[in-house]
Amino acid sequence: MAEEKKAKKIYTLEEIKFNEKNKAMAMLSCIPIVGLIMLFVEKEDLFVRYHAAQFAIFNVTFVLAMIPVIGWMLTPVVGFLAFVAFIMALIKINGGERFDVPLLSDWGLKLMSATD
Repeated sequence: MAEEKKAKKIYTLEEIKFNEKNKAMAMLSCIPIVGLIMLFVEKEDLFVRYHAAQFAIFNVTFVLAMIPVIGWMLTPVVGFLAFVAFIMALIKINGGERFDVPLLSDWGLKLMSATD
């Protein structure tokens, strides 16, 4: 009898659609710990999962920037970028638009596939 393998779902940006009733959840998913939890808990709304995945990666980058020597150079820049990205994401999500964090959107899609 042949062994059945389940293929991982590959998500695309076209599949990620805004859902008005989950707008608050999408906005909360941009908060570091809350977003990481939502990434694993939310299974239905791809809009929420996408933003949670992007900001989970972004926040890991921010934590790595706190490593001595490397972090001393990066923390002010990464901290400022994190704040700006957070504010921009909240504004776009509130307006019903998807926010793609530069350089992280592809990784966010891969993380969504890995956490299914």
